[in-house]
Amino acid sequence: MENQRRVRWAVARVLKEARGEAGNITQNQLGGLAGFSEGIIPRAEQARNNLTIFDLTQIAAVLKISAAELMRRIEEEMQNGPRKPATPLGRPRKKVKKPRRRAR
Repeated sequence: MENQRRVRWAVARVLKEARGEAGNITQNQLGGLAGFSEGIIPRAEQARNNLTIFDLTQIAAVLKISAAELMRRIEEEMQNGPRKPATPLGRPRKKVKKPRRRAR
């Protein structure tokens, strides 16, 4: 289980860096061009879901790098000891005030 988490962290960091190198493509642009539903890339960059090899090859094609290069970067990040993504999970929630109940 710990190894799976470390792989997700490595993928998250590599995807975020690769998007920046590709001209600051947004998460939604990357997901749309790769044919994914909305939210797949943001969750991947937050290390909250697992991507398949097919998903990674689709992402690599959009980023105009080879799938082997993307995997090499992920492997390199794994060897360097992947760190938990700095991106907080989800959006900050607005605090909703609960209505007070009237005393009877």
